[in-house]
Amino acid sequence: MNREYIINCKKDETVLDALRRQNITIKAFCNGHHKCGKCRILLDETGICEASYAEMRLLSEDENADGVRLACFSQPAGQDIDEIKVTILDELENDAPILTATGEPDTSHTGALNTFAAFDLGTTTIAVKLIRSGEEIYTDSRRNSQCSYGADVISRSEAQIGGAGTGLMECLRDDIDTLIDGFPVTPEFLVFSGNTTIIHLLMGYPLDNMVNYPFKPYRTGWIKDDYITRDGEEFPLRIIPAQSAYIGGDIVAGLYDCGFASSEKVSLFVDLGTNGEMAIGNRGRILTASAAAGPAFEGTHINVATDVVKCMASLRNSGIIDENGLLKDPYFDSGYPYDTGNSAPVIISQRDIRDIQMAKSAIRSGLEILLSRYGAAPHDIDRLYLAGGMGYSLDIDSALSIGLFPESLKHKAVPAGNTSLAGCIKYGLSGCDDKDIDSILEVSQEIVLSNDPDFSAKYFEYMLF
Repeated sequence: MNREYIINCKKDETVLDALRRQNITIKAFCNGHHKCGKCRILLDETGICEASYAEMRLLSEDENADGVRLACFSQPAGQDIDEIKVTILDELENDAPILTATGEPDTSHTGALNTFAAFDLGTTTIAVKLIRSGEEIYTDSRRNSQCSYGADVISRSEAQIGGAGTGLMECLRDDIDTLIDGFPVTPEFLVFSGNTTIIHLLMGYPLDNMVNYPFKPYRTGWIKDDYITRDGEEFPLRIIPAQSAYIGGDIVAGLYDCGFASSEKVSLFVDLGTNGEMAIGNRGRILTASAAAGPAFEGTHINVATDVVKCMASLRNSGIIDENGLLKDPYFDSGYPYDTGNSAPVIISQRDIRDIQMAKSAIRSGLEILLSRYGAAPHDIDRLYLAGGMGYSLDIDSALSIGLFPESLKHKAVPAGNTSLAGCIKYGLSGCDDKDIDSILEVSQEIVLSNDPDFSAKYFEYMLF
């Protein structure tokens, strides 16, 4: 749905800068670097400079004909503009339902049954559940407004380091406050989990040493503080601790939810996204890893409103692509029109296929390294927990068909839902007992895949479909 605003714009800033300054959310997945073409707007102001060739190349012929502009390019022609009407053109593919499924909360080993709110602070979305006396009484979600500063944590880290830290913090806190405003009852405390970067952005912690050598977070332990809303409401806050820069509190919460603190059986955990976080282990020993999967599993470049893994399996099984991922003629140059069943066909380009190949290979290679370093084989695994939105909707037969997981894990795969949110709920129900989460951190060791001598060979091996 399109949104209209009246804003002011200074002569030394773009419309994107002006929107950010006035706390208006717009999708700017490349952080204003003139690459993604997502910050699409309509303007009624003649004082904005003419569209450049570089800007027009990022728009379709119809968009150019309709006067669509990009906020990252559009800039006043040497003058301040006090009032300008901006229409933000939102995109349907980013309006998919936000995953809030967590299963029924286990109240068999609870502490005090209070009223509390559990938040999953994701890079793309934010989800919350309100729990009272062990029951879920309210659920809500929204898009993370930090998308104005980039689609991924790398873009947002660069933006913070470049001076946008306050804006990024205010975006996220405004999202949280808006969700709190909708609560039917007032919670006694809040529990948050999120990846390490998002938590750093929320708290205003510096990211310099996390995105550059020595790649260490400013803080990884428990954060126990008070959260104060814009209206002055104050809530005791608990934030699930991260293990490292790449294994955040969302993953720790997921392992906690899936019983890694108590089970003797060895299980696998995979959260599919821009970074594919994974773990293997049980209560005595856990290995974790993070594989850079790129944009394929988040839909940043490939605008398919369905499971991209199912799409690749279909193309491979029908012979449209070969085992190397190469599109057959006559589709190599123009792309393949893939029928999603919901709208007009989506064009699958060779670049889209390469993105998915690299993502698939990164995940599979990471899993093979974890199995090897743990001394386990796929048949030793009790369960494969598939966390997050991608895991929840994943067609397991398609995933096996393209080699995302070993065949022997087919009947062990469990769609686990939003385990980050579920872990927060479980922690709140325990009466905020740190013991089990602390035990997970104590027995966990991170395997840095980029330093592993076998990773490169496996990565090239599993590039094949």
